[in-house]
Amino acid sequence: MKTKTLFSVLVAFIVSFAAIGCGNSQKPETIKVNADLCVALFQTEETDGSFTAKQPSLMEESVHIQELIRYQGDTEITMPFHFADVEKYAEITKSNLGKRIAIRVNGVVISTPIVKMQITDGACSVPLSKEQVLQLFPNIN
Repeated sequence: MKTKTLFSVLVAFIVSFAAIGCGNSQKPETIKVNADLCVALFQTEETDGSFTAKQPSLMEESVHIQELIRYQGDTEITMPFHFADVEKYAEITKSNLGKRIAIRVNGVVISTPIVKMQITDGACSVPLSKEQVLQLFPNIN
C-alpha cells in the first residue's frame, strides 16, 4: 500500500513539474513606438498566386500604435491596435468571413489575412517582419 501511494505521489509530482515546464513563463518583449498610422482595409483579387488590394477601400482610419510586441522565438513582431469605428469593422469582418482582405498601412499592403471570425471590439493585430517594422517605425533600434 505504501509503495502504491508513494508511486502515485511521485507520478503526480512529475506531471505537475512537466506541466509547469511546458508553459511559456516568459513575458513578451514590448517595443514602445507611440505613432499614428493610416490603416486601410480592402477586398482582394488574386493574380498569379499573389493578392492585391481592390479599390475602393472598405475602411480607412488613422490609428494610434502605442507598442509592438515580440514573442520569444517568433521571427515576426506583432502590431496590435484598435479601430475607432467598431461597428464598421465588425460589419467588414462579418461580411468577409472566409475571404482574404488586404491590410494597408501608410500606403503599403503589409498583410493579406483570411478573415476567420467577426471581430466586434475593433481589435486587430498584424505580424510584421523586421524590415516592415523599420519601414513603418524608422526611429526604432
